[in-house]
Amino acid sequence: MDPSPLFKGFGQSTRLQQRVYDRIAQAVLAGQLKPGDRLPSTRELARSLGIGRNTVTWAFEQLAAEGFIETRHGSGTFVSSELRNHTRPRKLSPAVRPVKTAARLARRAERYATVAQSLRVPQKLVPFRINMPAIDAFPTVLWRRLINGLLSDDAIGGHALLGGVEPAGYAPLRQAIARYLIINRGVQCSADQVIIVAGAQQGLDLAVRLLLDPGDTAWCEDPGFPGSIAALRAGGARIGAVPVDRDGIDIEFGKARHPEARLAVVCPSSQFPLGSTMSLSRRLALIDWARRRDAWIIEDDYDSEFRYRGRPVHSLQGLDGGSRVVYVGTFSKLLFPGLRLAYLVVPKSVVEPFVNARIVAGRQSPTLEQAVVERFMSEGHLGRHIARMRRLYTKRRQLLLEACRDRMKDLLHIQPSDAGLQTIAWLPNDFDDQAVSRDAADAGLEIPPLSRLTIEHRLPPALLLGFGHLTETQIRSGAARLAAILKSHRHRGRR
Repeated sequence: MDPSPLFKGFGQSTRLQQRVYDRIAQAVLAGQLKPGDRLPSTRELARSLGIGRNTVTWAFEQLAAEGFIETRHGSGTFVSSELRNHTRPRKLSPAVRPVKTAARLARRAERYATVAQSLRVPQKLVPFRINMPAIDAFPTVLWRRLINGLLSDDAIGGHALLGGVEPAGYAPLRQAIARYLIINRGVQCSADQVIIVAGAQQGLDLAVRLLLDPGDTAWCEDPGFPGSIAALRAGGARIGAVPVDRDGIDIEFGKARHPEARLAVVCPSSQFPLGSTMSLSRRLALIDWARRRDAWIIEDDYDSEFRYRGRPVHSLQGLDGGSRVVYVGTFSKLLFPGLRLAYLVVPKSVVEPFVNARIVAGRQSPTLEQAVVERFMSEGHLGRHIARMRRLYTKRRQLLLEACRDRMKDLLHIQPSDAGLQTIAWLPNDFDDQAVSRDAADAGLEIPPLSRLTIEHRLPPALLLGFGHLTETQIRSGAARLAAILKSHRHRGRR
């Protein structure tokens, strides 16, 4: 077959070698060039295309190396005869060469497809995204100086930081985290119990897979954190939805409705999304339940450092003594989300299984980033940063409260949060919070409705408003847009 028609409109390109390769390879895969078809010589094809012979020679050599074509001494170049026993797709997109297969994926692939939707976040940062720290106020100059200092530090061997570390994480960072948690969060642990992971979501996923078998039941706060629910569902767990009130998860409800549960996933210091703090009596009751049931507790402590009234509440893990609780902490809220560094504190009895799982899940997080965080902590920058951010978030939280009160007094009742980077705003009972959320998205706002965070137990309509990453101007303009949306919904409801 004469391959010349394949190159119609070939034109000129800085990537001619690749284009010659692609045209012939696609023609072979699509069946336009068949096994045994003779190809023109490199000289002939180069002349017909008006390009250099070396360009065609490179493409032919690559095609031969990959088995598309073969050279027969004294006869010329042909489409490989070995392809006779292989079927090829009849049509092939010129831009992509997909491989279609009838092979069946595992059932968990369907679970991933379902639960991943709840975790997707648009790349563009808009008001009022939740769980987003003030990246505009992060000390990037200091961070750059720490990186440069580490790479030139002969004492630790700067270039060594470009290599690997043990799967549990960079030892100095694990020691710094243990010291920090003991002093600031009342956690009882040693550095050996700290395992570095690539974000809190990976930590939740690992914990669920190690603590539960598919089909086991887990208590989950209702409403609750989408990441926890996604990890449980992806792991094949049965969700035991347990309602939450001002004292935290309802232990008695959980025991009565889901007595077979082997795990509870909770946010005791600042419940997501309602913001309540689990009372001491509930904490002790939850620990007692875990001990009696031979069950586990995952404590998601995602942003308790940013508390606006009183001191941060001590951890559930500290009350338990570290025997039944897997503690999850993250630097994504403390520093910046792109860092993708978090940690688990696991009971001593399960350190080895968790380290093994970390090896399989990706071996380790980047060493240099871990070293920078350790230096940030050991030089006292983390404590100063938290104090500075707490003052900034207090100011931004107050600005949000005032802007909503001034513009939406009769349409929105904000429940001031005691901690965290967002607050909950209750709507009139006749409002549809999901409809409001959709209209807000059309107006360039990202406002999750409370109803999307519930599992079984229905609550009045409400919205979640993040404020951590917003400037004063963004807060006021965002509040103005939200006010217009709410007034439109009120007007529609009265017609």
